[in-house]
Amino acid sequence: MFAFKNLLGGIFAITLGTAALAEWPVGGPVSETRPLSRADRAVIQKIELRNKGIAYPVEWATNRIKWELEKRRPMPEGPADAPHFHDATIEAAFYDAIGTYQVRDWDGPLTLFRPPLVGKWEVAPGRWVNDERAYVLPDNDWTGHAPNIEVFEVPGDHDSMVLEPNVRALAARMRRVIEASEKQIRVRPVDHWVTGKAAE
Repeated sequence: MFAFKNLLGGIFAITLGTAALAEWPVGGPVSETRPLSRADRAVIQKIELRNKGIAYPVEWATNRIKWELEKRRPMPEGPADAPHFHDATIEAAFYDAIGTYQVRDWDGPLTLFRPPLVGKWEVAPGRWVNDERAYVLPDNDWTGHAPNIEVFEVPGDHDSMVLEPNVRALAARMRRVIEASEKQIRVRPVDHWVTGKAAE
């Protein structure tokens, strides 16, 4: 999640792929991810065991060992002049920034553009967890920090929503939101969210 303030004083939040993070400064408002509860983790294990049978514990252990080994494997170094993308470095910097940034409440308008919600496990009626083991929340858990949030669903997923052809739908939706905001500013030129109560 990356957010930026537009010149009109509102905040537009856009989900960007990690590749785009190389172009943008890290440290804007990022909603905190809720860790899965122990009960919900147990429900996921039960669902997986029911769906995959006795093979699931072996699959889980194999995947866990692979993950632990991959985590410890040093990054291969190429020739010094070889161009390469620092995806792991960018991701690490992003997570470091999330760990230190303190989300402040924002009472102005917030517009969130997000891809369709995809849940893998229903851990309770209406409560879903995705394949990355994160809760699937319609507002990406922003309402507690920004009660005036407006959410728009755009085509694609976390990465492809900012790529062709999906980015066209995102740009069109953003254009409509910006135009509506500009009209509102012309009608009501000064109010509390333009004058400095923003989460700086």
